[in-house]
Amino acid sequence: MKKTLLFIFTLFSFHLLGQITVTSATFPEIGDTLRTAVDGAPEGILITAPGGNQVWDFSSLQGVTAEARVLPASAGANADLFPNANLLFPVGDDGTGGETYASTNASLYQLVGYVGPDPANLGINVRVPFSPPIVERRAPMNFFDINNSAYAILVAFPTDSLPGEITNDLPIVPDSIRLRVAATRTDVVDGWGTLSIPGGTYEVLREKRTEIRETIVEARVGIGPFATWVDVTEFLGGEFLGPDTLTTYIFVNDQEKENIAEVTVTNDETETPIAVTYKSNDVVTNVRYVNTGRADIFAYPNPAINNVRINFLNITPGNYTFRIFNILGKEVVNKKYQINGNRTVGINIDTLQKGTYLYNLMDARGKILKTKRLMVIRP
Repeated sequence: MKKTLLFIFTLFSFHLLGQITVTSATFPEIGDTLRTAVDGAPEGILITAPGGNQVWDFSSLQGVTAEARVLPASAGANADLFPNANLLFPVGDDGTGGETYASTNASLYQLVGYVGPDPANLGINVRVPFSPPIVERRAPMNFFDINNSAYAILVAFPTDSLPGEITNDLPIVPDSIRLRVAATRTDVVDGWGTLSIPGGTYEVLREKRTEIRETIVEARVGIGPFATWVDVTEFLGGEFLGPDTLTTYIFVNDQEKENIAEVTVTNDETETPIAVTYKSNDVVTNVRYVNTGRADIFAYPNPAINNVRINFLNITPGNYTFRIFNILGKEVVNKKYQINGNRTVGINIDTLQKGTYLYNLMDARGKILKTKRLMVIRP
């Protein structure tokens, strides 16, 4: 019996040998600039079973690089709304694209609140305190750690601030509408090993984050003391409404401030990666982009050879047409997409000849949001 216990202990100790511990030294600090890239159409990314001493290869990722400056919370235009915050992440040079407030201490890095354009891109400015704050990272972080948390978001706005196509679907005419989000989350550090991304290889811990979320829309109807909030979610539809489960695998190093990778997977047993945010090492596969909070589109790589990825950013929810034209104005690509905020799609351009093309995005009313240039080359 003693020999058996000794063998199990030895095997367990060997299994843990080489794993890192992530401390609060990796939390963002004032003066940092965090650089990440997003691949919204990842290929060749494999999510393995839990365990230690693993090797993950994400070096095939291609993405658009964005920078996030870390400022003191007091520098924000809305700092008085979040007295417990000590960090500010502005979007855009002057924060007009939004301000996210955060707090850090010896054991927690948390998001405290947000002020700026609404997350659904309806053209509304919102003030959103997170109650309680949303935990982004804990310290110390070790293999086998398990943590549970919950948060709620409540955002209200007058009906006349909403686009007509939303309120027209309601069976009543409310005075105001509010968005209510309630979420519970389980974080499990289920793996460790080495992870390769474009431009680097890192020792990492892997945390599996499972969030069960309920998003509903309520309308306020009635007069004075007889007014009440009524659930109108079923009349609005929308991919982001109702119950949902979001699963993300987060790879963290004990030296880098950015997460090495965050992999969002499908909500089924296959857990197929659908988007990856990863640390940007300024390799040639990345396109630098500074998020201003405004609608935009990017083609990358550009110049392109056989395939091109189109990144849609900050797009108002709706149906859109993406088109590519040759130099004579002839349409050579026409794709229909439903977009809500950010999305990346891949397009095969094998049939296009070498040369210069224009591409644009058009909404359902025929309004062109952006027109840009694409170069196609052949080896």
